Amino acid sequence: MTTHAHDTPLKLCRERPEFAVDLASEMLGIPIPDYDEAIPYSECATDSVVRDLNADNVVLCREGGLARMGIILEIQQGQDKRKRFSWPAYQINIRHRIGAPVALIVVCPTSSVADWAAEPIETGHPGFVFQPLVLGPDNYPKLTTVSGTGELAEQMVLGTLVHQYAADSRRLFAAASEELAALPPDQAARYAEYMMRQLSERPRTILEALVQQETYPYQSKLLTDREARGEARGEARGEAKGAAEILIDVIEARGLSLSENQRRRIEQCTDTNQIRAWAKRAVTAPSVGDIID
Repeated sequence: MTTHAHDTPLKLCRERPEFAVDLASEMLGIPIPDYDEAIPYSECATDSVVRDLNADNVVLCREGGLARMGIILEIQQGQDKRKRFSWPAYQINIRHRIGAPVALIVVCPTSSVADWAAEPIETGHPGFVFQPLVLGPDNYPKLTTVSGTGELAEQMVLGTLVHQYAADSRRLFAAASEELAALPPDQAARYAEYMMRQLSERPRTILEALVQQETYPYQSKLLTDREARGEARGEARGEAKGAAEILIDVIEARGLSLSENQRRRIEQCTDTNQIRAWAKRAVTAPSVGDIID
């Protein structure tokens, strides 16, 4: 299951694909060939009927309709040994599909994960060592000077994720919030919501306090949207609660043994689709463990 901290940087690239190019060229010094457009590209790196290979985000730079370069963006919040195999596969498969160079960038919100992600990956083929390109707290810039045009919006929003635990995070949050004021209100409100939802609890509290202290053109739009989403989440929770009660009734009607931990897991689940999937299993599964594990 993905998180807001995982999804927000990817949404920024989907909002403005050129942002991936900025990360590659301006922050990592990757030479970018001449191109006249940067467009979203399929994240699926699978060519045939094999295990799915889906990167987090892919941007394709084209010139005259021809592929010039691909940029893969991965968000990594913890160490995962499977990535040592999937990252080279993403790069090779996307390169094969577009017939052009491909760079893979990993964004990490902590230095320890960034250090791990930057380790060379031995592929086993002589001379072929895959080296992920990493952006983390130690090399992602701390942007505190507002452009006044909104051109740094994506970089600053991503910076609040990467540097959310920094001692001077409050300055970064304040600058990012001010930078958004130059964008159209709807876009600024979306970016502000991205920024808030990607943060852990303490940094988010700091950011919310800052936004409430200031008056930005996008603030009323942000608050209105958050209230509407809160109502929608309340309705979804109510639907999930009802589905959970029905699932428990089915389990008990079948005479299956339901532990307190299993009951609590069902009752606390807010994903209606997940509960429905469990309910389908509940019709024939021999035990509760086979239903929800």
